[in-house]
Amino acid sequence: MSPAVDQELARISQRIRKARDAAGLTLQELAAKSGVATSTIQKVETEQMIPSVAVILKIARGLGMHVSQLVQEGEEALEVSHVSARERQPIGSKGKLVVERLSGDLLEPALEMWRVTIYPGVSSGRQAIEYDGEEIAICEAGEVTFCLGEQEYALATGDSLHFKASIPHFWRNDGDSPARFIVTGTLPRKFRAALRQQIGALGTDREAGFQSTRGTHE
Repeated sequence: MSPAVDQELARISQRIRKARDAAGLTLQELAAKSGVATSTIQKVETEQMIPSVAVILKIARGLGMHVSQLVQEGEEALEVSHVSARERQPIGSKGKLVVERLSGDLLEPALEMWRVTIYPGVSSGRQAIEYDGEEIAICEAGEVTFCLGEQEYALATGDSLHFKASIPHFWRNDGDSPARFIVTGTLPRKFRAALRQQIGALGTDREAGFQSTRGTHE
C-alpha cells in the first residue's frame, strides 16, 4: 500500500475506535449492533485489515453515525457541513410523524437539530426522554404540547421552550391539525447514537418511535 493509503487507513481505524469508546461500546456490542464480526472490527481498529465499503457502512450504522464521519477528507470537512434542502430525506409516516434531520455530520458534534411534523393524536412514544444536556423547541406551525415532569407547556406558532433535558419529557399533538416544530439538543455522544438508530428504525418500521396519545403516558 502507498503511504497515503496507510495514513487514511490509520485515520479510519482511529475514528472507529474513538467513536466506539465515546459511545461506551465493547467490541462485542458494536459487532452485534453493526452485524460485523467482532474479529473484523478488532482487525480494522488495529489496522490489520483494509475494511470494505460495506463493512464501513455497517460499522457506521452500528455507531449511529453517518459514514462520512469515518472517511472524511481534510480538516475543512471535519469542521463544516453544508446540506442543501434537496439532500435531506424526511422519514416517518405522513399522517402520524415525520422527522427531518437538519444538523450536519461534523466530527464529534455537540448539537443535533430536527424538524418534526406531528399529526393529531400522536405522541413521541411511551418512554419519556431524558439525558444530561439542554433542548430548545420552536413551534413553526400548529400547536404541540411538551410535558416536562409534571408540567405541560402548549407551544403555539412562534413559541419557544428552552429546558434542561435531564427533566423526563415527551411531546404530543392534542389538536385537530398537524403541528411542526424544530428541536435542538446538546446530546451526549452515546445518547445521540441511540437516537439516530431509533430514527433509522423509523425509516423502515413505520410504527416505530411514535404512537397514538390515547392511553399513553397515563
